[in-house]
Amino acid sequence: MKFKDIAKRVRNRIQRAGQGISDRGKEAGRSVRSIIGSFSDEYIESAFRKARETIAPERDFLPADFQLRQSYWPRRLYERMVPVSHVFRMGMRYKREHLEDFMPISPEHYIGRGSYKFVYSLPWKMVLKISRRVLPSDPIFGSMYREVDQRPEEFLSQEELALYDFLCEGKGKGKRDRLWSQFLRLGMERYHYAKVREALPDLVLPTKFFMGVRYRKKPFGEGHYESIRPMDSQIMLVGKHLKEFASAAVHSEQNKLMSRFFPRWDFEFDVGRFGRIKKKVLLKITEDFRRLIEYTETLAREEKLILDIHTENLIITLPEFELKIFDFHLFDEHLYESTQGLASPEQDHIAVLERFVDSLDLH
Repeated sequence: MKFKDIAKRVRNRIQRAGQGISDRGKEAGRSVRSIIGSFSDEYIESAFRKARETIAPERDFLPADFQLRQSYWPRRLYERMVPVSHVFRMGMRYKREHLEDFMPISPEHYIGRGSYKFVYSLPWKMVLKISRRVLPSDPIFGSMYREVDQRPEEFLSQEELALYDFLCEGKGKGKRDRLWSQFLRLGMERYHYAKVREALPDLVLPTKFFMGVRYRKKPFGEGHYESIRPMDSQIMLVGKHLKEFASAAVHSEQNKLMSRFFPRWDFEFDVGRFGRIKKKVLLKITEDFRRLIEYTETLAREEKLILDIHTENLIITLPEFELKIFDFHLFDEHLYESTQGLASPEQDHIAVLERFVDSLDLH
């Protein structure tokens, strides 16, 4: 085969792949716009209003082991010394920035830190997630992030785009670029959420995404450090993370360095220790896990995307015993490494979910 023919085939393949990404982005853009609008649905608005009118339960009354989600002591100490005082949602009114939706936070409201977000409980029955700063080389910034950059108007509201323009006035290129990356991050978070919600709407916890301003108290003297960050809020669910159903855990095979500083665990599950559960409830949750597994496999096979469904991104509500997904990060397959040496990275998560299903003993 001539080199010219090979080059032509490669070029055509690249063009087809690019067209596929473009079509996927347009479809997702329409889905995102509909989801942004869906927050005006009475059902969702009513649920959020009710949550805001309900005082958050004390941790002692929540059947959840918060220790499983705690950061290491240096982070917890930092949250005590330089605590987040409050958060505002940032909007655009009268041709300038407008702060609204005051959310007070005290040191005891810090729940923990995920890979990409800090999580705080609010005084009412909701949680707030504030995006962490991560390096531009982080695998979260893959093809979906680039799609948002190419068509921001499909993932960000007109108000958010106007807010960005206003905040950029008088700023240098470096600051404008850093700020733009924050707005793109907000759009990307919506994009991830839109894809998962479209496929599994009853399993996905309704989420509101917005640009906010975080205020940390200065350790000495008066005043605050301000930071503009993408944020999202969710209703606080009473339940347990999937990780909390582990009856036993052993260290995964790792080298000494990784085992010391980044330990991983292999879990065995035992749902029986949480009381007697009707068989029809177990059958329903088994069906939901199968749907989640099937969707994860389909994403990996057809779109080369990995849904990050590790055990701390899934919750079993109590006493309903229902599966809910409350974190929705998608990665390009080539950027997501398998930790267990399996043929494809999504099988890491699927293997754990299947062990949980097997623990229900419904064969």
